[in-house]
Amino acid sequence: MGMFDSFYDTAGDEWQTKALSRSLDQYGIGDDVPGPRADYQMKVLGDAGYAYATIREGALASLPDERDASLPLRDYFDGWLSDDV
Repeated sequence: MGMFDSFYDTAGDEWQTKALSRSLDQYGIGDDVPGPRADYQMKVLGDAGYAYATIREGALASLPDERDASLPLRDYFDGWLSDDV
């Protein structure tokens, strides 16, 4: 499966992504996330399947979330599925 980074929601549940450094870094709600200082969502993987982490002004704002089509989407492997960032 390879290396990944982890996001943790307020319940302590882990959500993984390969879109960042892939060095086992950990981020909680409010932590700065490497990448653009913008509002977007990132697809993440957890025990319940795929969900979406919401990044606001470069910080992890909430997760898991439903897809918000008004926000650009960064996929699980670091591609952008939208040109709006």
